[in-house]
Amino acid sequence: MILGIDAGTSAVKLAVLDEGRVCATHYQPNHDTTAHTLQQALEQSKINALPITHVSVTGLNGSRCGAECLGLPRCTVSELDAIGCAGAFLSGKSEALVVNMGTGTTFVLAQNGTYTHLGGTGIGGGTLMGLGRGLLGVHTPDELFQLANQGDMGHVDLRIGDLFVGSETLDPTLTSSNLAKASPDSTHADWAAGLLNLVLECTGTMAMLACGAHQVSEVVLLGALTQLPQAKERFQVFTRFYTPNYQIVPNADCATAIGTALLAKENQTWI
Repeated sequence: MILGIDAGTSAVKLAVLDEGRVCATHYQPNHDTTAHTLQQALEQSKINALPITHVSVTGLNGSRCGAECLGLPRCTVSELDAIGCAGAFLSGKSEALVVNMGTGTTFVLAQNGTYTHLGGTGIGGGTLMGLGRGLLGVHTPDELFQLANQGDMGHVDLRIGDLFVGSETLDPTLTSSNLAKASPDSTHADWAAGLLNLVLECTGTMAMLACGAHQVSEVVLLGALTQLPQAKERFQVFTRFYTPNYQIVPNADCATAIGTALLAKENQTWI
């Protein structure tokens, strides 16, 4: 069994694979040092009780996550390759634009086992939390997401339907201008819904443009934000009105850890 560790800025993600089969995953938010978060994740998930033989690590904090304390052969893999590999594996697509919605957002083109970094954007979960703290006074993702669930983004976003009735190619619920209708009467819940929609729509639009530039018809969405009901609803609208098919895959929140474990078998450098 191989343990994949994605030690990111906001969370540590774990995945255990055995002969290409996903046996366990776990997502642990960072509230302390990355090394302490890893220990918490291993204990809470009971993954440390599994017969793991090798460890594969990626992520910004990979070198500081304390994986060496496991006392097992380990390797480090490229996070960009892990994103692309995970997207292709979990979707079953040989060619796709893989979008990792983390603290920021990364775009990787997966083509028959080759993974090309197309770029990224600073708009992501970190943006959402920063705006939530500064504008709404919320301090945890759960608090922000629960607040957004109570709000109506139509009270702060200017929609196509506010301008005209729409058409076959323009859904009246699509946004014409994010937050353009916000007013002193807008509630914190409405603002939270609008901020979440801002991040999701920006990601979906950039993915659509990247697909057009590279003649790709599949978008595979990874990352913790994909687990929100609003994400599933919004990307279903994108699929209905735009050319790419947007797919949120199983285990999307721990996908990069899965890709890390998958790539370990190709690694010849164990320490």
